[in-house]
This record gives sequence, structure tokens and C-alpha cells, in this order.
Amino acid sequence: MNSKYTAIRHVLNIPIAGSSLLLLLVPFDAGLTLSAFVAAGTYAASNYSIKGVQKYHVVKKHGLTWSELQHISKQVGEAQEKMHELNQYYTKVRSFRSIKQLIEMNRAAKRIVQLVKEDPKRFYLVEAFFYSHLDSALEITKKYALLVRQPSKDASTKLALLDAREMMDDINELLQQDVNDVVKQDINRLQLELDYAKQLTTSRLPEPKGDQPNER
Repeated sequence: MNSKYTAIRHVLNIPIAGSSLLLLLVPFDAGLTLSAFVAAGTYAASNYSIKGVQKYHVVKKHGLTWSELQHISKQVGEAQEKMHELNQYYTKVRSFRSIKQLIEMNRAAKRIVQLVKEDPKRFYLVEAFFYSHLDSALEITKKYALLVRQPSKDASTKLALLDAREMMDDINELLQQDVNDVVKQDINRLQLELDYAKQLTTSRLPEPKGDQPNER
């Protein structure tokens, strides 16, 4: 469960535990040790209960099982770590073309991750991005950065650099296709809404009147 829900639990649990502590200390004079122990138990029980309610809310909202949501959350976290690592190569690739490729790859990856965070079911539209494409982007960028830093570049190194650039282009296209896949539902839904609005508008337009015969 993400940090937003954790923060909400803390905001709710602290006053509940604090109230139980004061209640035991002041009216009942239960002693600090016992009061603190009971307050800690109250905090734990409150946290468990609120977390259960949050789980139910999240599962119902997204239409997925809790285990699915946990798995998707893990994949999103790993993807963010890989994106952070990918960002470290801006100063290492040394060419404008490669920097542009990195910018485009990072932009696509950020877009995909953000959309999946907002709607976890989208994960299943772009599983290849999380399991393969982002890893490939990171690995080929590492390889390219290593090759470009070689002090002397013989024919084989130059050929490897050329291959790496072409592979970065290919991976960039894959990531752009992943973006298209993850927003495809939105585009289709928007098109249906536009078609419906057009049909509704057309049906309400008055029919054109023909020429009326001259009255005699």
C-alpha cells in the first residue's frame, strides 16, 4: 500500500493512541508503564483495522485482488528505481542524439508508470514494458556509455557504437508503442464519446424544408 495510505493511518492512529494514553493516566491513574503499553496496543489495533478498511477500498476501487495490487506496486517500484538509474547517464553518453534518445525514453517510461499508478489495471496492457523493455533500455544505455568512454576507438568499437545507437532507436520505438498501448483505452473511449455526441447532435438538427408550392 502506498505512502499516502500509510500517512493517513498515522494521522488517524496517533490521536487515538494519544487519547487512550491520557485516559488511562489522568482519570484512572494507571501508571505510565501500563498506560504506554495499552496505548501501543491501541495504536496497533487501530492501525490493523484502518489498514483492513483501506485494503477493501483499494481492491473495490480497482477491481483487482490484493495480491495483484501488491505485485503491480512492486513492479512499479522496481521500474522507478530503473528510471532513476537511467537518469544518471545523461552526462555519460556525450552526444546530442543519445541525450535526446534518453529524454524520450525517460519521458515514455515516466508516462507509463504514472498511468499505471493511477489505474493499476493498465499494468496488464504493458507487461512487456515492466518485464523486458525498460530493462533493455537500461542495459543498452549502459553498454553505449561504456563504449563511448573508451579512450581509443578501433573499427570494432565504432561498429559496436553504431549497433548500440540503432538498438537505442529500436528500444525507444518499443517504449513509444508501450505508451500507445497504455492510452489506447482512453483514445477508444474518447472516440466512442465523440461518435455518440455527433450522433446525438445530428438527430436533433431540424430537417431541411423543401420548396413550398405557390398558393393560388
